[in-house]
Parts: sequence; structure tokens; C-alpha cells
Amino acid sequence: MSHIKRTRKFIGTSVQKKLLRLIFFSAVIPLAIAVVSLYYLIFNILAWQIGMPEAVTQSLAPAIRKINAIILIALPLVILAIWVAALEISHRIAGPLFRLEKELDDHIAGKGDGHIKLRPKDELKALAEKINKLIFK
Repeated sequence: MSHIKRTRKFIGTSVQKKLLRLIFFSAVIPLAIAVVSLYYLIFNILAWQIGMPEAVTQSLAPAIRKINAIILIALPLVILAIWVAALEISHRIAGPLFRLEKELDDHIAGKGDGHIKLRPKDELKALAEKINKLIFK
């Protein structure tokens, strides 16, 4: 099998866009809920449990500033990492699907001459093998 390498991770198909949004927001929404919940738990509940919310808030102000700084630095990096992972996952599914469609169009037009080949880590290899069996009976 020849080495097949797609150079672009984002091919722009509607399937990849949908997968990318689904994967990205499936990770970001729980992350946002967790960050907001922890922030609320740490500062509001702690202050009310101690019984002097104003005094606790004033004494926790330096810690609040440090945590805010960490969140402002870390959150964009985490969101970027989630985006890169979502792009890679969507590429592993949408890329082979795009290739299958292209190869089938070539075969329908009479230009297809070989087996449909996918990369080793791609999804949908079983489908490509079945299509190859169907085409080359």
C-alpha cells in the first residue's frame, strides 16, 4: 500500500464542520461548567460557611487575583488544545469519507482504476474494504 498523506487537516466539508463543532462543544461546555462551579464553590460557599463573607472576601482577594490570572492564561490554552484535538478527530473521520466519495465519483465516471486506499489510522477502513470488494468482484 502506498503512503497516503493528506496535507490539510481542515477539508471544509459539511460533515467535518459538524463533527468539529460536536466534538469541540462536547468538551468545552463541560469544561466551562466545571470552571464556573469550582470558582463558585471555592469563593462563595467558603465565605458563607465561615460566616463573615466580607472579611473572607477581602482576605482571599490576593488568591482570587492569582486564580483569575491562571484562568486567563490557562483557559485559552486548554480551549486551543481542545480545538486541535477536535480537528484531528474530525479529520480522521471526514478525510476518509471525502476520499471515499471522490474515489466513488471517479469510478462512476469511469476514471477509477484502483482500490480505494486509506491511511492506517483512518476510520472507515472496513467500509472502504467492502466497497473495494463490491467494485472488484
